[in-house]
Amino acid sequence: MFKIVSSGKIVAICDHPRYIAKNPETGTLVETTADNAIGVSVAGTLYNLNGGKEIPEAPDAIVSDVEGGELIFSTMAQVDTVNTTNGIAFVAMAEAGTIDDVTAGEHVDLFTPWAYPVNYTEGQLRQYGGKLYRCISAHTSQADWTPDITASLWKEAADPAEEWPEWSQPLGAHDAYNAGDKVSHNGQHYTSDVDGNVWEPGVYGWTEAGE
Repeated sequence: MFKIVSSGKIVAICDHPRYIAKNPETGTLVETTADNAIGVSVAGTLYNLNGGKEIPEAPDAIVSDVEGGELIFSTMAQVDTVNTTNGIAFVAMAEAGTIDDVTAGEHVDLFTPWAYPVNYTEGQLRQYGGKLYRCISAHTSQADWTPDITASLWKEAADPAEEWPEWSQPLGAHDAYNAGDKVSHNGQHYTSDVDGNVWEPGVYGWTEAGE
């Protein structure tokens, strides 16, 4: 994953920058590899690469590696307004699990609203009623299958403002609790001891949290 910075601002986070070179025979700009690049293209805007001046009147840009979802998220946080390229990267990483649901839930507006009829696949994230939901079973949405009432199809992403969300019975491995997950149940707080935890707190697999 790469970040592209111009004038101290992140203009893109992407898997494959579109590097630009000048054709030696025609003088026209063409796409190339990083080794031969004099510039980079971001959403149709050309930038001179790493201090070069071969593209007239184009601003400078620096391309550098970034590692992992946490670092990418922290670099995105430096941007006053998350642009389209960054938003797409953020959504893709959240759906892949690189960014956790709590962090994703802090940026609900980046995600596409739930709609129908749409073919949804497992893992996709959609916003509905101001909340973020993850698809847990592939299906074609219907008007009366909204994410808030279809627990077999959608699971609400964690609310970052709620440290101890109410425990709900997992339907299977896809929505089981992981080690370290926090829940409240019957007026008590519990922390999961194991991954793939489908048991009720107080029965097995949970430690009651101290005051």
